[in-house]
Amino acid sequence: MSDDNQNIRVLPENVINKIAAGEVIDRPSSVVKELVENSIDAQADRITVHLKDGGKTLIQVIDNGVGMPEEDAIMSFQRHATSKIRTFRDIERIHSLGFRGEALASIAAVSRVELSAIPRGQIEGSSIHIDAGVIRKLEKTGGNPGTSISVKNIFYNTPARRKFLKADQTEYRHILSIMNRFTLGYPAIGFTLFHDGHEVFNLKPASLDVRIGDVLGKRTGENLIAIDDDNAVARVSGYIGNLDIMRKSRNDQYLFVNQRYIVDRTLNFAVASAFGDAIPKGAYPLYVIFLDIAPDRVDINVHPTKTEAKFLEQQILFTIMRGSVKRALTSDNAVPELRTHARTESSGFKRFETSIAVEMKNFRAEQIGIDFDDTTSSSGFALQPEDPKRLISPFSISPAPAPSEQPKESVLVWQLHNKYILSQIKSGLIVIDQHVAHERILYEKAKKSFEQKEGASQQLLFPQTIDLSAEDFDYLMDILPFLGKLGFQIKGFGGRTIVIEGVPAGMRVGSEDRILLDILDEYKKKLTTEIDIRERVAKSFSCRSAIMAGERLTSATMNALIDQLFACENPYYCPHGRPVMVTISIDELDKRFDRK
Repeated sequence: MSDDNQNIRVLPENVINKIAAGEVIDRPSSVVKELVENSIDAQADRITVHLKDGGKTLIQVIDNGVGMPEEDAIMSFQRHATSKIRTFRDIERIHSLGFRGEALASIAAVSRVELSAIPRGQIEGSSIHIDAGVIRKLEKTGGNPGTSISVKNIFYNTPARRKFLKADQTEYRHILSIMNRFTLGYPAIGFTLFHDGHEVFNLKPASLDVRIGDVLGKRTGENLIAIDDDNAVARVSGYIGNLDIMRKSRNDQYLFVNQRYIVDRTLNFAVASAFGDAIPKGAYPLYVIFLDIAPDRVDINVHPTKTEAKFLEQQILFTIMRGSVKRALTSDNAVPELRTHARTESSGFKRFETSIAVEMKNFRAEQIGIDFDDTTSSSGFALQPEDPKRLISPFSISPAPAPSEQPKESVLVWQLHNKYILSQIKSGLIVIDQHVAHERILYEKAKKSFEQKEGASQQLLFPQTIDLSAEDFDYLMDILPFLGKLGFQIKGFGGRTIVIEGVPAGMRVGSEDRILLDILDEYKKKLTTEIDIRERVAKSFSCRSAIMAGERLTSATMNALIDQLFACENPYYCPHGRPVMVTISIDELDKRFDRK
């Protein structure tokens, strides 16, 4: 057969490398993952990462590991060259994070790479410069033992792929997420991260509970329950958060199998099911859990990113994981501490309030004229009956002029299953979803507040200090100006620590940290569905600040809620498009009861 008629050909080596790179490297965070894994495998106990422009311009990883001689440094950039395995049998008992020998070759194929490697115990090593997979320079270098590798201008030679990278801040946040996994998975290793010349964090080697507090915030570190369960099949260890630090997303759930971060729906469900009915609806437990099993009982070679695994005894591991968490939850460490702020009944804890909290409530009530016992929902926002002497807040609820189909003030209202409000209207019966109704009210008032110079705020008698994770702190910086419009007064306190000095007027004192974290969780969930940052903030704020289903409301509160709802521009749908109310006409009721 002549070449002119030949349809199947072997691809050129440079094309093969670029295709292979697409399977392993899809964005800067993939590069960071592969390079840090190599540093960990090289027995480093100090790893430093430098980023520029979200990793698009520069990713540099420096470690104090064992380093490499010149021959190994050159060979490391060849496809399928690895020091981790020798035979096929080794694949069935993987102990290292990397093993395929594809990462460095894939990275080098789509970027410019500079590597310096000095073997441990020596003062001289090798420096290699590679451009699009081709070695351009090889020379001797000196310095500290270990390895430094710089990846510059990722995808510069594949512009079709580079244009699909997101904004610098988005790519940076993906890297933060990857770094969180490493810092939590390897607390004995010190990690430092710089972005655009600014130090993001500098974590010294620590115990796991201390590292969790350093990474996820001091409040998280103070509300952990230890797990340590060992049997013939597996060992389960780590920490789970108690009910005081439930989150509104699954972002703070970390599961490690043989110290490798993985995503496994079955094992994640095992953790959640151990909590049973104690988890409030829409909340998720926080945990950092390590599952250690024999390497030949798990296959981690099922996906290029190595974040999925297959288990030889999946159902047994499910039972072990659930049992370990359940036993930890029934231990003495799981008993909640007495706190000055109350939790809702739906959390599974009884409501506790100290005399200080009561005094603070009474003090605030006298100042702004709110009767907490009669007109405040447990969500933290006051629902105020009309009173011209009271502080006018964009987030308090006061009666509005009544449309023809609106229930009159002080008419009879009923609450059904602490979820729906029922009331009579001229044409029949109206049923209102209390959560989405309050959400619509807060959403419209939040949008209006963005047009003001500053929002109505009330000073906290005792400012709250919160330590945020690097990821949450970065998101907070995005929305801080808009939170100020809502009435939050938030100041930096050094590093990733903030101080809440004021909150929106009408917001109940004592739940500021919880509401702020919920807003951040909701904001992150809306990144892919809502482009306008004002919309994201308004929707996140209203969703996480509104009264919830399951909260008991007084008649005065329900009447005030209905009044304010019908003063909205669009009282019929929540910001997400869900219906706020349904009506049942007298005619429909007559038909149901066979009335003629």
